[in-house]
Amino acid sequence: MNEVIARVPHFRFSHMGLCTSDIGRMERFYVDMLGFTVTDRGNALGCDLVFLSRDPMDHHQIVLGTGRPADLPANTANPMFGPCINQISFALADLPALKAFDAHLRRRCPDIEPLYANHGTAWSIYLHDPERNFLEFFVDTPWYCAQPVFEPLDLGLDDDEILARTERLAREGSSFSPIADWRVAIRSAMDARLA
Repeated sequence: MNEVIARVPHFRFSHMGLCTSDIGRMERFYVDMLGFTVTDRGNALGCDLVFLSRDPMDHHQIVLGTGRPADLPANTANPMFGPCINQISFALADLPALKAFDAHLRRRCPDIEPLYANHGTAWSIYLHDPERNFLEFFVDTPWYCAQPVFEPLDLGLDDDEILARTERLAREGSSFSPIADWRVAIRSAMDARLA
């Protein structure tokens, strides 16, 4: 097994595609609500496609394509999540950026009811896109603790109070460490797997 793993070249996640039943509505949401730019559009293999990005280094980060089955059932284990994709996550730079994004959500879509979570390792805002794909907008914290951890997050608190509460939450869990230390340890574990 290790021999096979060692032959897999390094790669990074780049982009994802979503099948949609209303491509226009989904395009408007990702462009108007989340600030993506349409980089291309067209038709291939019988599907209409819209390519979206927020980074000029990536032609597309999301591609929307027609063809979502009308009878695709909801997630029966937990209807909060999509039927196939658990969630799509977007990283923000820092806590002020997360708060600014929250203010943007409240201005643009007051009817959206986000879910706010403190995971000890990250602060997250969760919401659904128009076709009920579950989206996460998050910021990494300075700490690691074993997951899963979920506590409500109050973005109305000042940054210092959020930091203090999060550190307490992370320290209460198992395997607490500064995130930099955890990254060194997990890199060693990854390197050992590929050796």
